[in-house]
Amino acid sequence: MKKRIVILCGGKSGEHPISCVSAGSVARTLKDSYQITPIGITRSGEWVGIPLEELCSWSLKDLPEIKAEGRERAEAVPGSGLLLGGKNVEADLVFPVLHGLGGEDGAVQGFLETLGLPYVGCGIFASAACIDKHYTKLILKASGIEVAPGITVDARGGVDASGALRKLEEEKIGWPVFVKPAWGGSSVGVAKVEAPEGLEKALKDAAKVSWRILVEEGIKGREIECAVLQRRGESPVAALPGEIIPSSSASFYDFEAKYVDTSLCKVQVPADLDSDTSDAIRREAVKAFEAVDGRQLMRVDFFLKEDGRILVNEINTMPGFTEISMYPLAWQSLGMSYRQILVDLVENAA
Repeated sequence: MKKRIVILCGGKSGEHPISCVSAGSVARTLKDSYQITPIGITRSGEWVGIPLEELCSWSLKDLPEIKAEGRERAEAVPGSGLLLGGKNVEADLVFPVLHGLGGEDGAVQGFLETLGLPYVGCGIFASAACIDKHYTKLILKASGIEVAPGITVDARGGVDASGALRKLEEEKIGWPVFVKPAWGGSSVGVAKVEAPEGLEKALKDAAKVSWRILVEEGIKGREIECAVLQRRGESPVAALPGEIIPSSSASFYDFEAKYVDTSLCKVQVPADLDSDTSDAIRREAVKAFEAVDGRQLMRVDFFLKEDGRILVNEINTMPGFTEISMYPLAWQSLGMSYRQILVDLVENAA
C-alpha cells in the first residue's frame, strides 16, 4: 500500500506563490510513488482542498495564488486528524512545503504535533528560532559562529530613522547597509541602502513585513549557500556549497532575481572554491544546523569575505523546492536525483 502524504502549501506570507510552485514540483515528482492529498492555505488563512492535477500544473510561469472560492474546506480536529469536506483524510505524514510566517515559523509544526501527525522538516524550536533573523544571530553568536555586524530596530511605535542612524554610528557600521525584516524570506521587504538619506524609506518598507528590523553592514564578498541533510538516527551532512552570482544589473539577490527574472543572477553549483574553503563552509553549515537544533533539512546562507572570513547570513528551515532552487541543485550535483532527495525526506520524516 502506498504511503499517504498530505502536501501543505500556500500560506499567509509574502512567499505564498513560491510555496505553491515548490509544492507543485514536489507533487509532480512523488505522485506515482505515494498517495497524495494536497491542502492549500489561502492568504487569509483558510485551509482548502486542491485537486492534485491542478497542483501538479503550477510552475514559476504562473506564480499561483490559492483562493477559497469553489473549493472544499479543510479543518483539523485534535484526536480526529485532518478533515476535508467533512471526511477524514487518511495520512501517514505531512509535507509542509510552506515558507515564512504561519508555515515555517513553528506554528504549523506545533499544530501537526498536536494532531499527532509526523511531518517533514525541522521541529518547533528550530523553525521558530530561524524565522526571526534577530534570534538566529543571537543563537549563532552564542555558539561561536560569526555573523554580519548590524543592529536591530523595533518599529512597533513607528520608524525612528534618526535613532537607527545613531545606533549605526555607535556600532561603527559602514555603508552601504542592508535593511531586512526580521522574519520572512525570499528577500521580501529587503533593501540595499547606499547612504543615510535612504534609510527611512527602507525601514518603513521593511516594517510592512515585520516590526522587528535588522540593519546590517553590507558585506563585500561572495554569497554562498550550503544545503544540510539529516537522516533519522544519523549525523547531519552538508552538500558542496553553491554560489549566487549577481549580474551587473542586479543590486542583490532579491525576489525578482530569484523567481521573476532569473537572468539577473546565476546559480553555480558547486561553487568555485578551493577545497579548504569548501570544507570550512560545510563544517560551519553543520555547526549552525546543530546550534539551532535542526532536523532533516536546512539551507545555511553565508558571506565569504575577500579576506577569507566566513559569516552566516541566515538560515532557511524549509528551503525552496522549485526547479531552480539551491537546495535540490546542491544534492543533484553530488549525484542524488531530485526524486531521491524528496523520497529521502518523506521516508525519514518524524
